[in-house]
Amino acid sequence: MQVLILTHNILVERPLVEKLQRLNIEVLSSAKLLTMIQANQVPLEVLSFFDIVIVSETISDQELTVILEKVGDKFTIIREADRLPQKEEKADWEAQGVDEWLLEDETLSGLREKLAEKTLKESVYSIGFGMRQQQDENEQEKRPLPLWNLTRSEREMLSTLIATKEAPISRNDLAIKIWGDSDSASHMTRLSTIIKHLRNKLKIDGVEYDVIRTNWGEGYQLSKVFFDHYVVDDRIMEEIKTGK
Repeated sequence: MQVLILTHNILVERPLVEKLQRLNIEVLSSAKLLTMIQANQVPLEVLSFFDIVIVSETISDQELTVILEKVGDKFTIIREADRLPQKEEKADWEAQGVDEWLLEDETLSGLREKLAEKTLKESVYSIGFGMRQQQDENEQEKRPLPLWNLTRSEREMLSTLIATKEAPISRNDLAIKIWGDSDSASHMTRLSTIIKHLRNKLKIDGVEYDVIRTNWGEGYQLSKVFFDHYVVDDRIMEEIKTGK
């Protein structure tokens, strides 16, 4: 497991870094990457090395919102805090993409279990997919999409991405396709959440690689892996639209 800690002060993160290292977890604490993410200057190839992003308590809520808008739909996001948020505040942050909270006094065993809970399910499915690949190296049959596990918004998102296979589609255009307008800030937040959930569900279904690519400044696009892995024809498109 690889963990990235985004912080304004790497010295503050030393106790957490030491705890993670005691759990044999590779960890990078960085203020530079934080600045680069905020400026859209980090190549996705660099960020894809990490499984979990921990957002330091040194980062303001406003900065956290920006981070979630830029990368919250691609990673498990854990927020450092001195207290757990209230119910409504917690629900709001979860809608924006925060997956878990990490308190200052978290014990080593508590930290271990919290990280394991966030990665175990994905690891099990990834291992299973790897075994299926090994069993059938020369010919892998395409499989049906897990439509039964998708919400209406996720199906609409997937249908739109499939229809624009050859080119990325912007966040504004996606919002217009799904809700009819792109002016609402809540729609932009909801968009990131839908993308994140859709990625996770496809990964759990057995796709090892990120099938929804983020093209900086352009929008989202399905990768070739998606079309190699799943059956996509007129019947499937109709099922996606109708949910049947």
